[in-house]
Amino acid sequence: MCSILLTNRKIIQSEFDDINFYLKFRGPDHTNIYEKNGITFVHNLLSICGEFTPQPFVDANIVAMHNGEIYNFDRSVYASDGYCIIPNYKQHGIYFPKQLDGEFALCLVDFNKNLLVFSTDIFRTKPLWIAVDGNDFGLCSYRTPLEKLGFSDVRKVPPNSIFTMNLSTMLIEKVDEVYTFDLNQHKTNFDDWTKAFENSIKKRTIFNREKIFVGLSSGYDSGSIVCELNKTNVNYHTYTVLGKENQEVLNLRVKDKGTFITPTSELYERAHKYIVDNVERYKYTICSSSSDYNEFWLDLQDDSGSNGLSIVCEKAKSDGIKIYLSGAGADEIFSDYGFNGHKIYQHSNFGGLFPENLSDIFPWNSFYGSSMESYLAKEEYVSGAYGIEGRYPFLDREVVQEFLWLDHRLKNSEYKSVLDHYLRLNNYPYVKNQKIGF
Repeated sequence: MCSILLTNRKIIQSEFDDINFYLKFRGPDHTNIYEKNGITFVHNLLSICGEFTPQPFVDANIVAMHNGEIYNFDRSVYASDGYCIIPNYKQHGIYFPKQLDGEFALCLVDFNKNLLVFSTDIFRTKPLWIAVDGNDFGLCSYRTPLEKLGFSDVRKVPPNSIFTMNLSTMLIEKVDEVYTFDLNQHKTNFDDWTKAFENSIKKRTIFNREKIFVGLSSGYDSGSIVCELNKTNVNYHTYTVLGKENQEVLNLRVKDKGTFITPTSELYERAHKYIVDNVERYKYTICSSSSDYNEFWLDLQDDSGSNGLSIVCEKAKSDGIKIYLSGAGADEIFSDYGFNGHKIYQHSNFGGLFPENLSDIFPWNSFYGSSMESYLAKEEYVSGAYGIEGRYPFLDREVVQEFLWLDHRLKNSEYKSVLDHYLRLNNYPYVKNQKIGF
């Protein structure tokens, strides 16, 4: 978890703290400002893995920054993940983000070619915003700093996209996807999905200097994460905001690794005030492709889920825990908030009934956008405000690809079939056929 700001618009020194206000929470360990050829690079660092590595990375006339984690870099060569960005660019050119497996937003300027390359990961787990005004441009983890710099047309960088911008003409071009999913539903058992999920947890939990927590409910998503952590003997802690949870299941799950939190009005008000004071305003854009339902009116600050996460993150921060394994994406991909054609929530697109020809619905609204976009913003904006890094094992590219490859009958065999199978396989307690909590 870090934050980045890149712009050729002059930053007045006396205004820097105000511009950097929201960004600094995501990177409380170090702030670095680097200027080259009229472009200012600002990076706020949260150091989690590898050696302490201030950014940007500079190699002659190439400068790069990133936010997040890259998991497939060569640890025998690079002391930290970001060091692999420029070598990958030199080898693969502007398509280099296709080589990276992780959760990231990044930018690279090649001054020799007068070229900016910028990209997010497949699902845009890490936020990134772009603005162009005449010959001025800005690229940033949040919208507000660009607006404070005077940009009026600030837009989110789309997910799963690699862009270039000519720094002379300011022409932006999408050059490729980060990853292209194969929709051939040809696999007839869960074995490969299970292996992909196990590997997804492994890559997100090894080589860390900081401790890990999970927001635990009695349902499928967080339960599967904790089950795998138990199998691999990873040290972790859980936090549960009590509400409509199955206490018997929670007691079986938590043992000595969890904290139960009763959400009093005092806790909620403090958590809400922290969001209001330290998180930029963000409106959800949740809708269904099969009805006129929408939640365009809902502000992240007023969402009960955001405030619940704020309660959890406050406790985790006080306990010195900085890595959050989130169950985000499981509802959007494995169930579409429905089952067998029945919509559990109104923003479901096809009631969780996957068709024989997956291209008929792919990508459905919430695969990249709608609740995927909005709830990832919730995770990133709230956890980021506490200096906590969110990681998303269900949005691992192999986990998602293996799910898409499953025969549609296997997808439709149970609610959240892959997780149902995984939990039953490992004899782990869960509340079946219900959408609960995290």
